[in-house]
Amino acid sequence: MSAPKKWIQAKIESLDPYQDYIEIWRLSSSYGLNDFMQNFIYALTFPNFVVSDWGSKVIWREDGGKVLSRSTSRVEQTGSANALWWYYGPQDERTLKSVESINKLHAHWAKQYPGAFSYNEDYVYVCAFTAITMHRLKLKMGAPGISEKEKIAAHLFWRDMSTLFRAENDQPITGYPQSFDELVAYCEHYENTPRPVVERGNLIATAIHEQFVFRFFPPQLHWFGHQLIRSMSLPTTLKTMNIDPPDPIAAELLPKLMGYVFWQMEVNADDPTQSYIEERIRMPSEEKARMRSEMKELDAAFPEHFISRYKDDPKFAGCPFHAALGAALEGNGSGDERPVEAFEKNAGVLG
Repeated sequence: MSAPKKWIQAKIESLDPYQDYIEIWRLSSSYGLNDFMQNFIYALTFPNFVVSDWGSKVIWREDGGKVLSRSTSRVEQTGSANALWWYYGPQDERTLKSVESINKLHAHWAKQYPGAFSYNEDYVYVCAFTAITMHRLKLKMGAPGISEKEKIAAHLFWRDMSTLFRAENDQPITGYPQSFDELVAYCEHYENTPRPVVERGNLIATAIHEQFVFRFFPPQLHWFGHQLIRSMSLPTTLKTMNIDPPDPIAAELLPKLMGYVFWQMEVNADDPTQSYIEERIRMPSEEKARMRSEMKELDAAFPEHFISRYKDDPKFAGCPFHAALGAALEGNGSGDERPVEAFEKNAGVLG
């Protein structure tokens, strides 16, 4: 048996992180992804961004928004947008167009939720968190973190990305940390800031976790899927979202199991020659149509599944948003969808 063909890490080691940081980020983040991993990363990541009262308000709104009504499509659109940025980089016209659609989407919702998009630290946190995510995940799984070159590249790549976003009233984002270590410190400070538990935050995080489990695990293994997500999640986010921590045994074993699976893949598999977004773009039209159909079916089935499980959550007895879950079945994602459609057009690769 021939040895696996490895080229990505060798290429990274040949590059200068201060000059070639876009290519290093592309190489370290754009290959070897699949639908399961994209959805898993989304489920681990997005709840951390809406731990504030204002953040949860604009996502859940009054009826669950797309987190409930178009749960899997939302994952696909977010993952496709991220994959586009990671591969093409912050200076590419395709990235600029995609980010601008998000800025316009935020400006649209800021009119309905004034002040919610004005917090500069929220934007910095999203950029900082994304830059250090893979390093953190590797450490969580018991593996070495990313290399020094990758740390430098991650810091510089997201420095550039941070300049593309705008807060409310078209305000530029400021205060991006000066090094990778400062990114880590910024995230830890943000995550350890005490926050009130808000009902809509619980609903968002629960819906995002449940969507992942509903999509990829048979009913008899839903408990395992939830333990996996909770074992890899930030304890501070679980606490703020009022989600039970993982079972202690699961918290000890499941990250190590994930680490072992990734190690086996790294040792025994060839490095892919196409990035995730290249595979999507080159996918035959029939396959794209099949995936769109599958997502539409998941979107249609998920609200009833989620509502039947969580509308009577005893932790939130008497709270209005859990009580209103039944009515959300008749909703379609809150309000004017035209900015959403523009975002989907610019961010997705299955359209």
